[in-house]
Amino acid sequence: MGSSSSSMSSGSRSTGAVYTKKLYFDPNADSPEGRDYWITDSELRETLSELVDVTERIIEVRYYKHPLGSWQLMDNVLHHAFIVFETNKWWWSIEKNDEGVTIQRSKDFDSVCYRYRRTKRKTSIGKGVEMVKKASGSSTVMELINHIWRKDYLNQEYDLLTYNCQHFADLLYEFI
Repeated sequence: MGSSSSSMSSGSRSTGAVYTKKLYFDPNADSPEGRDYWITDSELRETLSELVDVTERIIEVRYYKHPLGSWQLMDNVLHHAFIVFETNKWWWSIEKNDEGVTIQRSKDFDSVCYRYRRTKRKTSIGKGVEMVKKASGSSTVMELINHIWRKDYLNQEYDLLTYNCQHFADLLYEFI
């Protein structure tokens, strides 16, 4: 999996991780090999427009959560949240963490729902990836990309308390 280099910015508040202000895009998350991309805010609309069919309509959106680590017995409050959506041709996931925003695309649902950057998502005893809610989609992939750009989501620093994965997932679920 080749990727372009990415420069790092300041550390995320409350986590110590480095927030990149970039979008990681994997257009073929179900493939064992393939190219991935690190995209800046200024490149977002043009680059994704070249890589995907932006006219695809989002059919359904789903909100998922999973434990932060194997040590967790309950995940009512402390959990990672992300969005999975379906178009006519693909399954997609989008999420934010203390490194940046990630979009994955695959023909295979499991590759975007149960894996993050081609690695199995975190689970704990009795807790795995869980769908919280779902709804019909009402936008296109291009409208979603424009929304992310207009709202400046890539440049908004991750903060464990005030702007985390759950906040991001809530905002995108409501938009889609």
